[in-house]
Amino acid sequence: MGRHSDNARERIIDAAEQVVIERGARHLTFDAVALKAVVSRGGLLYHFPDKEALLKGMLDRLLERAKESRAKKRAELAEGTEREIVAHVLSSLEKDDKAERARAAALLASGAHDPGLLAPIKKEYRTLMDDVTGNGLRFERAAVIALATDGLRLLELLSVSPFNKKERSSIVEEMISLAKEHKRAK
Repeated sequence: MGRHSDNARERIIDAAEQVVIERGARHLTFDAVALKAVVSRGGLLYHFPDKEALLKGMLDRLLERAKESRAKKRAELAEGTEREIVAHVLSSLEKDDKAERARAAALLASGAHDPGLLAPIKKEYRTLMDDVTGNGLRFERAAVIALATDGLRLLELLSVSPFNKKERSSIVEEMISLAKEHKRAK
């Protein structure tokens, strides 16, 4: 695909995300996306032949953003066994932006209708676990921290977290402390 095609594809994904953010996942229709992206239905179908392909494109972008965010956090942290898991904690929990929550929640809801769409998330999670344990962090400790991080994130995505800002901050500090504690536990 040429640069123009790539731009159109990105514009369509932007539009799909906007539809989800503004109107909710159940309003994610090709007509709504085409209107928002200012493309013909045929142009949309050229890039995304079905709704599953569009959802996959949205999910791929979400995963790419998460990887970029983690890499950025990793670059800010000192070398060490806990670097990868701390980067995961901080990058996963630093954003509390309504648009990002809406995108992620809508894609997870879509995955409930077609669990196959979530296969890339499972693969990326395995990669995460390999990365965080690659420098010597014990698998079980890494898994507990990752699961706590993602559990908190999921509660926030679903807007059901019972924690106030102070409690949330304490929880994040504790996860980071657990990541660093492995040095003392040896």
